[in-house]
Amino acid sequence: MKFDTSMKTGTLVTFPGGALAGQGRIEFAAPCVNGWLVIADRTPVHPVSFRWPDQPADLGQITFADGVVVEIADAWTGLIDAGAGVLLIGEEAKAVRKGEGEWQGVVVHIVQSDRDLGAYIGEEARFTVEPRRRKALSVPHTAAHLAALALNAASVPFWTKDFADLDSLGRPNLDKAAIENSSIEPAVSTDVYRLGKSLRKKGFDRDGFLNNLETVGVEINGMIRRWLETNTLVSLTPSEGLLDGIRQWRCNLDGTEVIIPCGGTHVERLSDIGDVKITLAPSEEGFVMTTQAREA
Repeated sequence: MKFDTSMKTGTLVTFPGGALAGQGRIEFAAPCVNGWLVIADRTPVHPVSFRWPDQPADLGQITFADGVVVEIADAWTGLIDAGAGVLLIGEEAKAVRKGEGEWQGVVVHIVQSDRDLGAYIGEEARFTVEPRRRKALSVPHTAAHLAALALNAASVPFWTKDFADLDSLGRPNLDKAAIENSSIEPAVSTDVYRLGKSLRKKGFDRDGFLNNLETVGVEINGMIRRWLETNTLVSLTPSEGLLDGIRQWRCNLDGTEVIIPCGGTHVERLSDIGDVKITLAPSEEGFVMTTQAREA
């Protein structure tokens, strides 16, 4: 979808700091087959990314100044070019290459309403996020980061050469090097890894690793259990900023501050997570890691 727009900047988002509500000025509203597309200058709503759509969007409500309340059924990432006065959503936005042009990211709220929401452009509204869904997605997302770090640690014996790209704990970053796809749903995260020829050339013993998946899984689960026994803080910094901004997941593990680039949502402390169970299964091109995570 392509629209003309007078918007000048991308959306300021507050979800990195855990915000579940906030005010925003309506900048754009247009009807679509799903209802209405609504964009504000500021929102606590986490949208699904079209570049790495691992975490689904928040759901919630918008309350307008006259008291009208509408449901947020979904939230997408769109792109605006203020100079050209253009807004792109969906496939048109996906077609824009990263770093190309002066595009800025916006949160597009998909709203179900029979009203003419264009009448609210320029007015303030209150955005609220459904907290149970946010928590149900944040728990497995944080657990998935722990699983990735534990995977890197458990795979150290299968490297036969020094690997230049290390994670924050000083281990070869197998997660970053091999991950092909990731999906997060309430209480579960699924990560698909490809162990190709290039990785083997860099010194990774693919066959040895795959032949020992059960042992690797036991080590990963043990490491995560130990981390979860702490009351360690988890943060996403900066806590608010433009949607396009670079955000970092931070957590102190084994006396070291771990930093991972991330655009999703997370728990406030590791103690917010209850049981975590990791399972590894071979696939045609590598393996799949499933992280089941329960709220504390």
